Amino acid sequence: METTRLICGMHNDDIVDEIQALSAILCEDQEFQVQSIDEKEVMLMIHPHQIKNHLITLTVILDIKSYPVSSPQLSVQSSRLSRAELHILDTLIKEEAYKLQGQVTILSLVEWLVRYCNRYEEKTIPTAESLAGDAEHEYTTIVHLHHIRSKIIYVKTLSQWFRELDLHGVLISYRRWIFLMVSGEKNNLQVFSVAKTSLIDQLIRCPWSQLYLKRHRTQNVDIDSVGRPCKERMLTVLGQVEGRLDAVGVLDEVELNDSGKDWSTYWKSRSILVSIYQKFIQPQIGQKK
Repeated sequence: METTRLICGMHNDDIVDEIQALSAILCEDQEFQVQSIDEKEVMLMIHPHQIKNHLITLTVILDIKSYPVSSPQLSVQSSRLSRAELHILDTLIKEEAYKLQGQVTILSLVEWLVRYCNRYEEKTIPTAESLAGDAEHEYTTIVHLHHIRSKIIYVKTLSQWFRELDLHGVLISYRRWIFLMVSGEKNNLQVFSVAKTSLIDQLIRCPWSQLYLKRHRTQNVDIDSVGRPCKERMLTVLGQVEGRLDAVGVLDEVELNDSGKDWSTYWKSRSILVSIYQKFIQPQIGQKK
């Protein structure tokens, strides 16, 4: 509770937003911790569970007054890597941080660390043939949005992101609930594999999910109660299924009501929607239709 209070009272919105995004995405046991915090700096401990066969910990120190203008202080530890291997990894991740200086960088650095370590372990880079074989696999991520103040701004921003990331989706409004379903190819940005099967690991298998969620949590997408641009801090990832949506445009908007035909017909129109409704939507709204 004390750590939460200190984070919320911090006079650096970029660090607060990064901590909230990291907490939501790296949510397995001991995967992400705020180790310490004072008036000058914040220390983060990150132990990505997506890294195969290596027990690697990334320590991050952020200067509250100057981040992200100043680069984070980084240190990599592992009992399974040699001193030489650790030195190389430490040097490379600091070079990556230098390239991103001036931007919020921690989640990007974690993604880089996962890719590097897994490919280092496999000693291979995906070939054109393997990428082509994966292209047919598409996934749909289901997200619950707490509220939208300006639908025009929200939809315009999402549509721009979807075009840039080659995604498409459906925004569903029903009573007080708002659900967003996002579909994309497994390898439309980059490919690396993870053997685990938890929700967060499934999202890691689709890099576009990580990149899209990072944008949604760390970039302005809506306005607050006084009309100022704000970020989405109440986004909840409900899950992910294999398969794609039949979206007419980049982002379709669907408003459903309580009529049995309207509500029930939509979710029964395709097998993927039946699966999404049963697994993720029904538990949220408490209906059994």
